[in-house]
Amino acid sequence: MKNIKYYFIGGLVLVIAIIGYHFLAASHAEQQIDEAIQEQTSQRNTISVQYSEIDVAPFSADITINDLNIILGNHIERARQLKLDLNYLDFLNIYFGGVEYGLNHLDKTIINAISPSYTNKAELQEVKSDSLTITYQGNALDGIQSAVNGTPFSTDQSLKIRSSNITFSVPQTLLSTIKAQELSYSGSISKAQTNFWKEGSHHIRLDSLLWTPSESLQNKYSFFIKGFGYPTDAIPFQSAELRTKPVSQADDTLAINSTVKSELALLTSQGNIILKQPLEDSEFRDMQISLSDFSEKFGNVLNNIEQLLSITLPKSEAGITIQLQGSIDNPRVTE
Repeated sequence: MKNIKYYFIGGLVLVIAIIGYHFLAASHAEQQIDEAIQEQTSQRNTISVQYSEIDVAPFSADITINDLNIILGNHIERARQLKLDLNYLDFLNIYFGGVEYGLNHLDKTIINAISPSYTNKAELQEVKSDSLTITYQGNALDGIQSAVNGTPFSTDQSLKIRSSNITFSVPQTLLSTIKAQELSYSGSISKAQTNFWKEGSHHIRLDSLLWTPSESLQNKYSFFIKGFGYPTDAIPFQSAELRTKPVSQADDTLAINSTVKSELALLTSQGNIILKQPLEDSEFRDMQISLSDFSEKFGNVLNNIEQLLSITLPKSEAGITIQLQGSIDNPRVTE
């Protein structure tokens, strides 16, 4: 009986020691992460990282950052909570090897954000949502260093994103404001490339959209918008998809393929866009726009427009196809 008692006490002490070690390791990891962030930001006067708390879960090894604010020039990123989902081996790499070593051996992770937002103060652009889930694959240290320093990626990188109740606000452009209940995104870039957005391949889908055009566009096309039975500042769409990839041997040029679906019709586009700053100055090249799958209401409105304006739209059994040229902000139809 005494032996059993000693074994029980010894086992209890071991369990307490293991639990204590996990809590101590978690506390030490929190301190390491905080020191690493402060060290990196102090070396770069252009970036500021602020937060109210860093918490490392003792057993799951998840890292949670509360009230996060990142400021880099005119760019501001915020989140009420940011949670980094790590496996235990990744946690041990950070704990024993330090943050840089841990990131260099981190090749897959999931990030969950509550109330995330991005703001560009210079161009008054904003993206915000209720929630955001990012699945990342690639060498984390390489990805961070390349993104911050503008250097080529040493490894392949990929992102998958899901978001709920997301709002895009881009004033003074054709898009103006778009709200969507759901967003899904996937993007990837090969090693030796530098700019993720220009040189990578991307696919984004939005579901249950509400579009608020710019005030000038509302005024210009209010007759047609109201003709379809919609308020000028809240035009609904069922879904929208966009695929982009770089055009080989053509700098700053993307191949575009998109679809927009509503209860009225299906809009598809295919062609190239030459990227410029600001974004609204980017130019369409060989952009073909097609309208098909007309509803009865849409067909009747088109017929009324032809009669009212004494014009003939380029309709066929397949629908309507036009060519676009010019800038995003001021497109024009060509023959």
